[in-house]
Amino acid sequence: MMHNPLEQLHTEQRNTSTIGIASCTTLEMLEKINDEDQKVAAQVRKALPDVARAVELIVERMRHGGRLVYAGAGTSGRLGYMDAAECRPTYGIAENKVSCVMAGGRDAVFSAKESLEDDRAGAREDLRQWGLLPADVVVAAAASGRTPYCIGALDYAREIGAGAISIACNPGSAMSAHADVAIEVDTGAEAIMGSTRMKAGTAQKMIMNMLSTAAMVRLGRTYDNLMICLRARNGKIAYRMVRLYCEATGCTDEEEARRALRAADGQLDIAIFMQKAACTKEDAEKAFSETFDIRARIEKAEQATPTNG
Repeated sequence: MMHNPLEQLHTEQRNTSTIGIASCTTLEMLEKINDEDQKVAAQVRKALPDVARAVELIVERMRHGGRLVYAGAGTSGRLGYMDAAECRPTYGIAENKVSCVMAGGRDAVFSAKESLEDDRAGAREDLRQWGLLPADVVVAAAASGRTPYCIGALDYAREIGAGAISIACNPGSAMSAHADVAIEVDTGAEAIMGSTRMKAGTAQKMIMNMLSTAAMVRLGRTYDNLMICLRARNGKIAYRMVRLYCEATGCTDEEEARRALRAADGQLDIAIFMQKAACTKEDAEKAFSETFDIRARIEKAEQATPTNG
């Protein structure tokens, strides 16, 4: 009898803890799923040294003008698109600074195109079309750790001199051999056999969160743990910016904070710098135009004006 290598993948095994789930009450069913979900964070924690290495690679590339692009198929690709979409409003970066390519393109975000994950050459073409450069870094994610599309993405990245990072949810994954930094999280059998949108997807989302967040903090796109590159595009964010201004500057008067933000044309980072450096909006904008590291400029202004309040 011939065996398919997929049988050996931990993510493809039947979960003995959820056998009988169909006869459970709704609450019992949810408890079983939640029990499985609670295992994910512990497994991700074991991979943190490799995640840290990946962050350092991303920071090194982006510090010299490079970009981060996720590559994936199915759930993994959708998660990449999600993380990329959130980076621009959170960190005030250019739209293509963090991006994603996915087997089947943007249409596959909304409509499954499972067959295209086997298209190894498709990843190379997608990255070529996207404009991958040697300064960039590719993060390819796949629960199985063997998806041809992802291997193609990693191989193309390394061929042109770009960084290559893999995320897999099985130990000893095939993708790891094609990456500069390999992240493996053993998420085990899913509550529903083979449904890797569940635990494996959660693990990948956690790792992508960490990669982009830690990289942006390292690159100075936050002020300590405060988001400072926001723009007020709705009422919630407008109020959040007032609170963030107060936290960053020590201001205790919300109306004063609103005036400061208006003077900065609604640019929170500019408003904070104006307060710290006691300068005009034009001076602040010039200072920020010369660097990607917003935090360093603000800290330098603090050191230059130690009595500023």
